[in-house]
Amino acid sequence: MGLAVSAAFSYAVTVVLNRSLAGDVEAAAVLSVRFGVAGVGLLGLLAVQGRSLLPAPGERWRVFLLGLVGYGAESTVFFAALERGTTAAVSLLFYTYPAVVTVLEWGLGRAPVDRRRVVALGLSTAGTALVIAAAGGVSISRVGVVVALCASGSFAVYLLASEAWVRRTDALTTGAWVAVGATVSMAVRGAVTGSLAPAPGHWAELVANGLATSFAFGLMFAALRRIGAGPTAVVMTLEAFFAIVLAAVFLDEGLRPLQGVGGLAILAATVLIARARRTPVEV
Repeated sequence: MGLAVSAAFSYAVTVVLNRSLAGDVEAAAVLSVRFGVAGVGLLGLLAVQGRSLLPAPGERWRVFLLGLVGYGAESTVFFAALERGTTAAVSLLFYTYPAVVTVLEWGLGRAPVDRRRVVALGLSTAGTALVIAAAGGVSISRVGVVVALCASGSFAVYLLASEAWVRRTDALTTGAWVAVGATVSMAVRGAVTGSLAPAPGHWAELVANGLATSFAFGLMFAALRRIGAGPTAVVMTLEAFFAIVLAAVFLDEGLRPLQGVGGLAILAATVLIARARRTPVEV
C-alpha cells in the first residue's frame, strides 16, 4: 500500500514540474527528456546494484511496447484533451480510470465484488472530484470530453495490461524499459511535429521531472505486483490531492477547504483498501 501512496506522490511532483514548464517548453520536448532521464536513471540504478538490465525472457517486447504504445498513446491523448478543455475539467474525466479498472476487473473475474472496495471506489471518486472541481475553471468541449475519457480508458487498460503481461520482470527493470519505450514514442512525435525545441534555462526542472518519474514508475509497478491493478488505481487518486498541496506550497496556488475534504475522502478510501488487503470480506 505504501508503494502506491509513494507512487502517487512521485507522480504529483511531476504534475507540479510540468505546470512550471508549461508555456516555456514544448510538450514533446518535456516528455522526451522526462522519460529519457527516467529510463537512464533506472538503468543506472540497476547497473549499480548488479541486477539484470533486461526484462525476463518472453516479456522484453511486452515491457517495451507498454511504454512505446501504452504510455505513449495515453500521454498523447491526454495532451490532446488539454487542448480542448481546462486542466480541471480534463482531470475530472481522466480520474475516472480507477472506476474503469475496477469494473473491468470485476467483468473479467479478476477481482471480487465486495462492499469495502465499492465504498473505497466511491470515496476516491468523490474525493478526487472535490479536489479538482473546487479549484474552479471547469470547462471543456464535447470533443474534449470524448478525448479525456479515451485517455482515462487507455490508462486503465495500460494498468491492467501491465499487471497481466509482466509477471516475472523486476519492477525497476519494467519501469526502466517502459520509460525507454515512452521516450522513443515522444521523440518520434516531436520529430514529426517539429516540436523538439531546446529548453535553455530549464534543464534543472526537466531533469528533476525525469528523476521523479523514475521513482513513480518503479513504485507503481511494484505496487501493481503486490496489490493488483484495482487497489493501486484507487490509492493513486491521492496524486490529485498531493498535486494540489505541492502546487499551493511551491507555485503559490490556493488550497481551498473543499479540497481538504476531498483529500480526506481519498485517504479514507486508501485506508479501506489497506484493510481489505488484511482481512477477508464477505461478498
